Amino acid sequence: MAESTSTRDLLLDAATRLFAERGVDNVPIAEIVRAAHQRNTSAIHYHFGNRDEVLRAVLARHVPELARRRLDLLEQARARPARDARSAADAIVRPITEFAQGGWRQRAYLQIGSDLAGSLDRVGPQIRELLSQTAGREAWGLLRERCPSTPADLWRVRQDLCIVFVGRAAADRARQLDQGGKRRVLSDDRFVDNLVEMLLGAMRAPHRDS
Repeated sequence: MAESTSTRDLLLDAATRLFAERGVDNVPIAEIVRAAHQRNTSAIHYHFGNRDEVLRAVLARHVPELARRRLDLLEQARARPARDARSAADAIVRPITEFAQGGWRQRAYLQIGSDLAGSLDRVGPQIRELLSQTAGREAWGLLRERCPSTPADLWRVRQDLCIVFVGRAAADRARQLDQGGKRRVLSDDRFVDNLVEMLLGAMRAPHRDS
C-alpha cells in the first residue's frame, strides 16, 4: 500500500509539472509515466483510469484549500456594509494570488487553472464540478449584489473576461516568482490591491445605454 501511494503521488507530481509547463492538452499519458520514472506504462490507468482523472486529481489537491480561504474572506465581506464592493472583489482575487506565494504545486495549480480558464468545455463534467467548488460563484454573486448598476448582459461578458484576466495575472506572478528574482515584482499586498482595483474598474466601468 505504501508503494502504491508513493507511485500515485509521483505520477501526480509529474503530471502537475508537465500540465503547468506545457498546457493541459499537450501532455501525453506516456510522458507523465516517464517523468515519474515509472517502468510500468499502464501506471496511469492503474491508479487513475484515464487522463481526465489525472487532471481531476491534480486539481483536487488544492480546491479545498482555495475554497476555505475564499469562504473565510466571504464571511468577512458579508459583514461589511452593502455598498462595500471592494471586500467582495478581494474574496475573488486574494485566494488565487496567495497561491503564488505557496510551494511549486500551488503555483503550478495557478498555471493549470489559467490554461483552463475560459474554455472549460475542454474537460469533462467531473472536473467542471470540482472547479465549481472553489466558492468562486458565491464571491461573484456577492460582487454582483454590490455593483447593481452594471446591466446584466454587460456583467456576464465582463465577468467571463475578468475570470480569465485574474487567473492569468496570478499565473504570471507565479512564473515570475519561480524565476527567482530575475524580474522585479510587486509586494504581495501591492499586487493584490492593484488587481482588486483593476477588477472593480472593469466591472463598474461606465457604459452607454443601447
